[in-house]
Amino acid sequence: MNRATRIGVVVVVVLLASSGCLARGPAVDLNTTDSVAFAGTSTGGSWAVGQVRTTIALTPNATTNGVNQLNVVVDGETFHRTALDSGETSASVVLPTNGTATLVAVNTVNGTVVETRTATVRSNRVV
Repeated sequence: MNRATRIGVVVVVVLLASSGCLARGPAVDLNTTDSVAFAGTSTGGSWAVGQVRTTIALTPNATTNGVNQLNVVVDGETFHRTALDSGETSASVVLPTNGTATLVAVNTVNGTVVETRTATVRSNRVV
């Protein structure tokens, strides 16, 4: 192994170690039964490092009925926040690669929580 290859391997290992984990085949489970805000989820890509970019499908009237922000809460702390515009039908959020997160649909105009749901992230952890 030449010097450039060794340096490349070290850089990859350091990046993986500092970002959480490398996961293969991430998927998100979200119960949307009787939901007023959440219609479903999808993930892009077959690999994730440290976090999973997830598209949250919204119900047809979610944003017109006041939902203008989605918060992702992990272990009681805000992990990610996304603002929504009226009429949006989906939003991109990030979730941790394994475990659970609480999705919170918020109306920031009047300061109310419209709905909360638990999302479970599954994947095959590689590192």
